[in-house]
Amino acid sequence: MHTKHIYLIKHGETEENLRGIHQGQAVGGRLSERGRDDIRIVGSALAAAGISADQMLVSPMSRCRESVTLLAAALSPADVRVDRRLAAKNSGYLGGRPRELAADEAARLGTPIHQLRTPSGESSEDVQARYVNLWNEVRTGPHRTTVLVGHGGGIACLLLWLTGNGFKDYLQYVPGSAGVTWVEADGTAPRIRLMNVPPANLPGFLTSRTAR
Repeated sequence: MHTKHIYLIKHGETEENLRGIHQGQAVGGRLSERGRDDIRIVGSALAAAGISADQMLVSPMSRCRESVTLLAAALSPADVRVDRRLAAKNSGYLGGRPRELAADEAARLGTPIHQLRTPSGESSEDVQARYVNLWNEVRTGPHRTTVLVGHGGGIACLLLWLTGNGFKDYLQYVPGSAGVTWVEADGTAPRIRLMNVPPANLPGFLTSRTAR
């Protein structure tokens, strides 16, 4: 199997992030000025490093689709498609409300927060399952370079799985605005070359890794 290069990119910061709102699937979201700038930096850095995307898969949420429009302008991917497995968590009645309410609700119910599932919603374990499902499809698929544009929670869930860690370490794996992870996969254990690198640091990190 040829080595696959898979880039996980969180959408840029949104106006709702600035207001402390948990968006989930309830709020599409609009990028803030910083969020747009961060995504542009990522696109420029990847392009400058000679990285071209065979395919770019994106969450259906508007904050991710806005991010992909900016990334695609720099990378000109051959194929851009929405994949619902990259969607934000369906948080039910917690979507669109203050971020801290989820922890409060989990504590009230005596449920580990990663297992909290609202009526008609899903848990972080559910989100992890669909991100892992997509990962396995991409790593065995025909494309050499894939960019996945998703959400901080989903990317953190996937990174926990890739590194063999449990949800107690979840917060350590949540990327910031437009954070970038680069993973190589060739049939053996995946190699994480970069993990949740902030946009401002990305050019230097890419230069040091691609020069090896």
